Amino acid sequence: MKKPVNIVHTSDTHLGDPYGHSASEESLKNVLDAVDSTKSNFLIIVGDVFDNERVSNDSVCFFLDQISRTNVPVIILPGNHDLMHSNSVYKRPIFKNSPQNLYIFQNPNGEEIQFKNFGISFWGKAMEEHSPKFKPLTNISFGNNEFWKIALAHGQFEEEGVNSGRSSLISPQNIKESGCDYVALGHWDSFTDVSQDNIPAYYSGCPTKLSKQKTGMVSLINLDPSIGVPHTRYPLNS
Repeated sequence: MKKPVNIVHTSDTHLGDPYGHSASEESLKNVLDAVDSTKSNFLIIVGDVFDNERVSNDSVCFFLDQISRTNVPVIILPGNHDLMHSNSVYKRPIFKNSPQNLYIFQNPNGEEIQFKNFGISFWGKAMEEHSPKFKPLTNISFGNNEFWKIALAHGQFEEEGVNSGRSSLISPQNIKESGCDYVALGHWDSFTDVSQDNIPAYYSGCPTKLSKQKTGMVSLINLDPSIGVPHTRYPLNS
């Protein structure tokens, strides 16, 4: 039976980039604070946790230290900046001693991470190559249809018929056919609602404060069997 579940959804922290995302470390701290203050059950970071595969081990240690601050499961989907290929930052020896609450998608064909005690499943494809061949939100499969079904996808949403040829495309039809209770998206720095029919789908945007914002933001997802899946924007500490 489905239970109420609260999820903090963010993406694109770009740790290790001292230029374009210079406030990323402070933003990640604020995200972990939000997990605590909202009493959330899960944190999902949908791609580009790290800016590139060359980031320093100090950046990786900082990330792992932040994850250790909470007992809440933290679920990571590799994106186009932190690809899951042979030289992936996630394959460094330092990750062998990761906190037990850290879960990282590794299969490029898609895999499910299931939490029976919460009655929830997360599905995602670990991106090996950011190319037009990669389709982040196809061939979704869940083992238990009685659970909450959450898909994570890092890529470019594009309306039907555009045919831009861009990489890692996500179409409206992909969302409609997902069969999910929520589709968590990453790749865009700005919050964007791309929900289709009765399936909520959102780009959380990056947690770093953008030019027109007073503070950084994350998406707070409340899965509730009685009322559905309300979505709110949650302001971070500035």
